[in-house]
Amino acid sequence: TSINIPNATSVGGSAFQSCTALQRIKFPKLTTVNNYTLGGCSALQCADFAKATSLGTYVFQNCSSLKAVILRGSTMCTLSNANAFTGCYRILGTTNATYNPNGVKDGYIYIPSALENTYKSDSKWSEYASQIRVLENYTVDGTTTGELDESKI
Repeated sequence: TSINIPNATSVGGSAFQSCTALQRIKFPKLTTVNNYTLGGCSALQCADFAKATSLGTYVFQNCSSLKAVILRGSTMCTLSNANAFTGCYRILGTTNATYNPNGVKDGYIYIPSALENTYKSDSKWSEYASQIRVLENYTVDGTTTGELDESKI
């Protein structure tokens, strides 16, 4: 249900696709998150990327339980296409009887405070501007190296 892959700098597209029991994944060194890498991981709640510089197409497609995407990099992580979050009901607020019957947007993208305006004004990320949160406001120790306080997610 939880995976930490501390040394991987790359993974193939669709690497974890449809891992329906996966709830949390952490990649401290991964830079490129390829197309469909986590697509169909319907139980996935949190994906933590310390050094991601790009997210491919449909990376989180149908991750219907996704509540937190953490992008800790010191530069903006590029988004190949806004469709990366297709079927992510908690981030999109889309009503779905099973996963989000009330259509509440309670899934967030956490980024370093220095990049807040950069993400929110980017042509692709701006679609998710209301779901972008400053990472430092949600850590235990107030730094980007701290772990997220789960009670604040």
